[in-house]
Amino acid sequence: MKIIFNNSSRSKGFTLAELLVAMTITIVLVSLTIVITGSAIDAWKGARTEIRAAGQAKIMLNALGRDLESMVIRQGNNESQWLIASSDVDDIGPEAESSPNAARLVFYTAASDRYDGNAGSREKVGANSANRDADKGGDVSVVSYQLDFADPVWGDQSENFSTFVLYRKLLNPDETYNGVASTDDLEQTFDTRGGDNNLADLMCENVYEFTVTFVVKYRNTQGENATASIPIMSSGSGQNVMKRFAINGTGLAPNLNTKSQFSGGRVAAVELAITVLSDEGVSILKKSPFDNQIEKAKFLEENSYRYTRSVSIPQG
Repeated sequence: MKIIFNNSSRSKGFTLAELLVAMTITIVLVSLTIVITGSAIDAWKGARTEIRAAGQAKIMLNALGRDLESMVIRQGNNESQWLIASSDVDDIGPEAESSPNAARLVFYTAASDRYDGNAGSREKVGANSANRDADKGGDVSVVSYQLDFADPVWGDQSENFSTFVLYRKLLNPDETYNGVASTDDLEQTFDTRGGDNNLADLMCENVYEFTVTFVVKYRNTQGENATASIPIMSSGSGQNVMKRFAINGTGLAPNLNTKSQFSGGRVAAVELAITVLSDEGVSILKKSPFDNQIEKAKFLEENSYRYTRSVSIPQG
């Protein structure tokens, strides 16, 4: 008896050519998946960084805007200094890559969050009460906004963990009245009475640049009404660029000059501008990798976000 095998019923294997085609298609699909996933992750990281920067900017600009809108100035027959803006420190930041402009503001304001938000509370306390946050009376505080380069947790100057941090320090009305009021050097007196900034004063991180510009209305030498913008900057050049600007009881004092053409004018608005770096941008900046200003400008364009706000100053 003959046994006949039907070879056509056997399963055929893949040929070498078919395997190569399949591997090529798989490699292409995997590569496309990696590229798409990488792009999606980069886009997500960029969006997250921008959202975080916008949140930081909103917190800072809103707080400063509220304080400026409630600014207290008593001009007339007094020698007190009611506001001082300065930008004469140019070494805030990592070595060789400091902030190009780190303005500081100290001024009087009717801050709504005085006494830790307990303003107007009916709790009766003595002047020496241990409850610092209870309302002891008064509504005029002094506040300081200051940019620094420090560890946001411990407050020291450790290079590894430091970043650009903006502090807002508020002295309650009783502290203001007892230690700061009626001074002709507001910045120095505040530093003496207010002490160093600490974690509780931290407002936001990665603020690489903080610029303040005063819009002043005055009468020029021809007796005509005029408007001038006065940027407070430690570096840079241009018309009316100043390192210091004060509002005294006797008038305006750009660069502390009480006899300037602006001394009899008034501040109509304050223009605020901040540049916020991404976390990655701060890390890159610490390495000082820039050979020229063109490279640095490109880096800032890719790793920072700029926000502005204009605040109208109420006139008494």
